Amino acid sequence: MMNPNLLPSRVIRQFVISSMALLSAFVLLFAPAVAQTVSTDGENWQVPLTSYGHPDLQGNWTNATLTPLERPDNLGPALTPEQVVTLESGHEDSVALRSEPSDSNRPLPPGGDDPVCIDGATTCYDEVWREPGDRVAMVLGEPRSSLVTSPADGRVPALTAATLNLIQELDLERRGFGPYDHPELRPLAERCIVSFTSSAGPPMIPNRRLYNNNYTIVQTADHVMIMAEMAHDARIIRLNNSEHMSGMNKWMGDSVGRWEGDTLVVETRGFNPQQSFRGASENLIVTERFSRVSISEILYRFTVEDPTVFSQSFTGELIFNARPTRESMYEYACHEGNYALAGILAGARELERQTAAQDKVTEAAR
Repeated sequence: MMNPNLLPSRVIRQFVISSMALLSAFVLLFAPAVAQTVSTDGENWQVPLTSYGHPDLQGNWTNATLTPLERPDNLGPALTPEQVVTLESGHEDSVALRSEPSDSNRPLPPGGDDPVCIDGATTCYDEVWREPGDRVAMVLGEPRSSLVTSPADGRVPALTAATLNLIQELDLERRGFGPYDHPELRPLAERCIVSFTSSAGPPMIPNRRLYNNNYTIVQTADHVMIMAEMAHDARIIRLNNSEHMSGMNKWMGDSVGRWEGDTLVVETRGFNPQQSFRGASENLIVTERFSRVSISEILYRFTVEDPTVFSQSFTGELIFNARPTRESMYEYACHEGNYALAGILAGARELERQTAAQDKVTEAAR
């Protein structure tokens, strides 16, 4: 028999993934039709409870994954073992390339419009900063091609006609302003108000290109707190209170939760109008479901409803995996505009002065 230590890592991984897929199919075929809790730790595993009797979701978790929010056109709902190997191996190759030492004698990059990645792989964030995840999303044993599960195409539904018209109107209004004319024209994440993408949510969508896909969950008898690593956003969820706050729109919305068996159901509405998930309006409602399915996994499902903006609601799901107990989540020390934002605006004003001076010279020479 060949020594398995001598087999290429990709061959071993493909064998493991194929075996997992076969085992998952066998389990699904012979599993009971009804179960109160879907568990990946076997029949004898029970959901751990807090001292006040609620399912225990506490700890440090990550939702990092290579799986995108929306399904690529060339893929089905579930990935084949070969597709999993291709995606994960391709990521490994990309990480290896980006981890190579840079050439200190290389010429200056040609420049471009992207302030972070001027010339692609050579000046983007290097790998020491990135932690996007290195595996596709496995949900109850199935490798997923997208986080969105409904509609059936795995895509966020189209925008309504009214929303498209509103986008055009807003675009016309903004044409009278430059991107650096006022601090509030800068993105919320740049101003360190909330995370970029929808890391803190809701819904809590992983940042699959950069970093900070970690979360800390803390519970009391009547509250749940979810701290997102990105921009250290803390969301407080009130339990046993069906009333939402009125007259106040909050960052990350107003979240009210309840227990349905072993599942925490959270409904959030009343979002700050400046924090818009994919163009959602003040009518946005996000419903989340947290189910502890193993000692190291939380099944996270979300449904987004906004009939003003989206032609239909949509649902997604992914797994939050436990971080090693020895790891701590440190503060995301965002600059909060203390100096960088002032520098951005000051640089823009200086550029305007230089442009005005050059215009005068040009005019005088005519």
